Amino acid sequence: MKERCKELPEELWDSILNRLALDHDDYRDLQLPSLVCKQFLSITNKIRRKFVANAYVCEALCRALERFRNLKEIELSHLGTLSDVNYPVLKIAYSGLDLQSLCFYRFPISPSVDSFRRLGSAMNNLKILRCSEFDSLRDLDLVHITDALPRLEELDIRCNRNMEDGPWEVPYPKLSDQFVTDAGIEATSGNLQGLRRIDISGNYCCSDLSLIALSSNCVLLNEIKCRGCNIIGRGIDWVLSHSTNLTSLQAGFHGSSGNSAFPFDDTEISATGLRELDIRGSGDKEQLLRSIAKAGIPLEKLSLTLSLCRGGVTTFLRSCPTLKHLILWGAYQFNDDFMRDICPCLPKMESIELQGCYSLTATTFLVFAKECPALSKITLRHGSLGHIQDDFAVNMERNYRVIYLDLTSNMDLEDKLLKDIVVTCPNLQTLKVWGCSQLTKGCLEEILKCCPQIKHLKSTEYGEILSPNQN
Repeated sequence: MKERCKELPEELWDSILNRLALDHDDYRDLQLPSLVCKQFLSITNKIRRKFVANAYVCEALCRALERFRNLKEIELSHLGTLSDVNYPVLKIAYSGLDLQSLCFYRFPISPSVDSFRRLGSAMNNLKILRCSEFDSLRDLDLVHITDALPRLEELDIRCNRNMEDGPWEVPYPKLSDQFVTDAGIEATSGNLQGLRRIDISGNYCCSDLSLIALSSNCVLLNEIKCRGCNIIGRGIDWVLSHSTNLTSLQAGFHGSSGNSAFPFDDTEISATGLRELDIRGSGDKEQLLRSIAKAGIPLEKLSLTLSLCRGGVTTFLRSCPTLKHLILWGAYQFNDDFMRDICPCLPKMESIELQGCYSLTATTFLVFAKECPALSKITLRHGSLGHIQDDFAVNMERNYRVIYLDLTSNMDLEDKLLKDIVVTCPNLQTLKVWGCSQLTKGCLEEILKCCPQIKHLKSTEYGEILSPNQN
């Protein structure tokens, strides 16, 4: 008689299924195990906290709401233009789940006021709502949402409409009927006084007045994203001088209207907890950086579209040795000597990204690798790395910290130089050389063979692949 197999203890299955859950943040790998038996359903129900679905398949949502009773986050996307946008929202509202986060992505229109009211009355702990990239979202929709969900702490209403559908030909009084405007943001700021994070990027009818309203009414705000909005500087000044809890600000002008400059004043900054600053758009930002330096704010991440002189950048970097991440766009006037001068100002720099710096050569890579002790990620895109000084190979030293290297669209980068660069980074795991037309397939194959630590390669020849060295 065959010996009966012993069943594995539930703790072991729990560990196995937990390991599966780590592979994807939406827990998709738990779907099939949950169908095997009641024991697996019970375990996956305890583990699964997030459900992601394409809203075309509402049946999948209904089944998930019944099977997984401990969900805390639901994400629905791409609802068809002929679909009833209220149906999935009402299903969620009536599910009895205690959700903390909801994401509705690329819906044709906003769900009705009644749907959000039912959602608000049922979900007392809902803190995060993302209504991102809707085909249509208006001031009235936004007011209905925030009226129904006054306890929200995070709101995302990013817009990604085509500029051809923009507001430029719409009479001012009717803007609110078609878009989110300053009026809608002002009402939102009054309804959501516990708001901590907001993203209004792409809503180009929102101006400095929106920032002023948010900063004035939402005193707990610590993160604001407003890229692609009609911001000219006054609102940024106001936020930095009034939002004492602010830790992150990302702002940028859309650029299709007349004035894309930032006329910053000499601001007395109160946002002393600011750690991340991202300012896109033309204009002189030196006054803003001087104000930050004067306040002694220990920034950790700075991203700028540059219109600064060398002296302004150097002065700021010397006053901010806490920077860990630096992104500079369009630093056309910067050369290798300048980069060599600023490296001593970057003792804690972990990642640096330079885009469109056509005066830089491969010497800049060498300088970064040698002089920045904490640097692990280097991005030098749209440059001239193919131009090298004669002593480049002689001065190379191995750097065991760099694990990520992006040299995309360096048109003059050739095989020999790339090999020399890769050799200096023995622990390199990611290499991106898309758009480097001088590189050959043979060079890339040789690099993959000689550098078994590389796990991810993106190139014009291969596209984006995982190295066979992983297998």
